[in-house]
Amino acid sequence: MVPRGAVGGVLLAILATQLLSSKATTITGVGMIRYMEGAPAEVRHPPPLRRRPPPTRGRQQPPPGSGGAVLDTVTTPPQLQLVCPQITDNVTGYPMDDPYCDVPRVVLAQGEAAEQMRNENGLSSGDITDVTLDVSANGSFTVTSLKTVKLGSQKGGCKCIYSGTPADDRVVMYLLDFSSCQGYGMAAPAALTPEVAWRLLSQDGSSAPGSSFKAYQETCSYGRRLLNPDNVVVVGPVPVPCTGALAHFRPRADLVGISPAAANALRMNSTHTGWWDLSRSCTPAEMSAVERAAEAFAQQIVAKDPNTADGRKLQAILQWRERRRNIYVLPPGSSCAHSWPAIAESLCTSATCGVFVDSSTLLPNAAAPRPPHILMHEMLHVLGLTHAGRGLKEAGDPTDIMGTFGGAGRGLLCPNAPNMYRIGWAKHINEPGVAPFQMTATGAWGNLTAANFTTNNWIKGLVIPAQGTRDDNMIVVNVGAQSTQYGADTATGAQAYYFSYRIKNTTAGGYDSGLTTDFHKKVVVHAFNGIQSERVFGFKPSLLDWGPNFQSKSEAVFQNDDGTLRDVTADTWTSPFLAVTNGLGGGVRLVVQSTSDTQAVVDICRITENGKELSCDDGIDNDCDGLQDNEDPDCQ
Repeated sequence: MVPRGAVGGVLLAILATQLLSSKATTITGVGMIRYMEGAPAEVRHPPPLRRRPPPTRGRQQPPPGSGGAVLDTVTTPPQLQLVCPQITDNVTGYPMDDPYCDVPRVVLAQGEAAEQMRNENGLSSGDITDVTLDVSANGSFTVTSLKTVKLGSQKGGCKCIYSGTPADDRVVMYLLDFSSCQGYGMAAPAALTPEVAWRLLSQDGSSAPGSSFKAYQETCSYGRRLLNPDNVVVVGPVPVPCTGALAHFRPRADLVGISPAAANALRMNSTHTGWWDLSRSCTPAEMSAVERAAEAFAQQIVAKDPNTADGRKLQAILQWRERRRNIYVLPPGSSCAHSWPAIAESLCTSATCGVFVDSSTLLPNAAAPRPPHILMHEMLHVLGLTHAGRGLKEAGDPTDIMGTFGGAGRGLLCPNAPNMYRIGWAKHINEPGVAPFQMTATGAWGNLTAANFTTNNWIKGLVIPAQGTRDDNMIVVNVGAQSTQYGADTATGAQAYYFSYRIKNTTAGGYDSGLTTDFHKKVVVHAFNGIQSERVFGFKPSLLDWGPNFQSKSEAVFQNDDGTLRDVTADTWTSPFLAVTNGLGGGVRLVVQSTSDTQAVVDICRITENGKELSCDDGIDNDCDGLQDNEDPDCQ
C-alpha cells in the first residue's frame, strides 16, 4: 500500500498517465469471486451530491475515476464481484490479499445478470477463477472468459450444511471511522459503541430474550449453529483512509496508454490499482480498502499487546482461516450505507466472509426491522440461503427471515421449511413414534413421490409438528418424481411442494416469536426444487399459500366415517396440474383436518385426472374430490 502521505502525489501521477492515454485493452488474470446479496429495503435513497471543498496545501487529493455523480458505480444486489485471491501470510498466520494479484477489483455483473452468470458457471464466493475482460476505451467491459481454477478458497467448501456436529463460528465486528472524509456530511465513526455491539452479537438472551444474533441463530438452528463469546470480538473505532491507491507489485506495461475511462472503470493503470474514495463510491475497490484497513488495525492491536488474554483471543480469531465472519459496520451517511442496509458474501468459502452493515440499522432504537434481524438475514446469506420469495417479489415471504421481516418486531422469525431443509437445520417428518432431534432418523418417511401413491391416491392422517417443536417438521410432495433416489426419473416441469406448520410463539425470544398473526396456526405451502447441496444453484423457495382458509379456493368435499359428506373447500389447497406421462405427474391436493397449539393433521391426495373423474371402476378417487368411482357425480 502507498504510504498515506504520498497518496496525493501518487494520484496526480495516475492522472497524468491517464491524460496521455487513449486505448482500450484486454485484462487476463486469476481472481477470486464474491457473490454479494443484500437485505431487502423499501427505499434506499442515494446521498445528496456533496461539493468538494477547495484543495488546500497538504490535503489528500481524490483518486481519478471516483468523481462524477454520487454512487454512480453502486449497484443493486446481487453483485458478482471480482477481487484478489486470499492467501495466508507464512510469518503471521493472518489471511491477506495476494500481493501478486493482477486483476482489477470490479463488479462483473449485477442484478439478474449476476445471478445468471453465477448459476451458469456454478460459482460460490471464494472460488478462484481465470478471467478475461475486454475493456473498451469508453470504460465499458465484457467478460469474455471465466473459468474456475479452484472450487473454494478453503478445504471443505462452505461447510454450510449441518452434518451432525454443531458449527462454532468466529466473528469480528469492526466499527469503522470515516472521519478522514471531512466535509461530506457523514458521521465519522459508526454510531454504535463497542458495548452495544457486543451485546447485539453475543448476549446470551437471558436478560433480553431475542435481542442478540447469538440467541437468534442458536434458537432457529436448534443449537446447530453456535456463537461462543470466546470466539467473538468487537474492534474499533477503526480509522479508514478516505482515499488511496495501491502500487502494482511491478509496472504493468500492458496498461501503458489505457484510456482514462477504462482506467477509471477498472481502478487500474500501468502503475497503480484499486484506488478508492469512500466519500463518493461503493465499489469492490472501496470494500477491499475497508477490509485491509480493518484487518491491519486489528493486527496492530495484537502486536502491541500479544500476551494478555484479550490479545491472545484476538490473535486466535484473526488467525482462524475457515470462513471467519467479518462484520464491517459503516458510518451513517457513507456512500455504502446509502446504497443498502446490508450486503454479504453469499455461500462463502474463503478465509474471511465479509458482511457490510449500515450502523443505523443496528442501533438499539432502530426502526423496524430490528437490529438482530439484519444480522441474521446477512449471516444466512453467508451460509448460502437466497431470498425467500412470494409471487413476483424477490424477498416477499413474510414467514422467513430471508423474506419480508419488517413485521417481526422484537421477536424471532426463523427460516421457512425449504430453507431450513437446505442448510440441514430441519428435515421431513419421521414415522410416528420417533423421538425428536434424532440424527439417525433421516425423515425420509415424509418425503413423498409418485411411488407413494400407487395403490391409493390418498394418504390420510399425516401429522405435521409445529416448526419450533422438533426438527422433523415438514412434508414434501413431488408427484412428478418416481422416487427420492438420486437420478430417479422425473417428469419435465415437476414441482416439489413443502408443507409446514407455523405457530406464533408467545414466549419472548422463542422460536417464531416474530411470526405475524396472519400465519399463526397455519399450514404453509412453499414451492422449492432445490436440494441439500452447496453446488446446486438457481432454486429459490416461494411462498404459495397458507390455511386453513387458504387464499386460493379448491372445491372439495370429504366423506365422514358415517358416510355423510362435508364441504372442505376452505381447508383445501390444490396445486397446478401437470399432465401425467409414463406414470409421473398430476397434481397435489392438501386438506387440513385439524390444527392445535402443537401440530396440524392433514390428508394429501395425488390428482391423476384433472377436474373430472374418468376412471369409474378402479377403486381410486382420481380427481381427489373425496368421492371415488360411482360415488362421484362424474361417474353417474
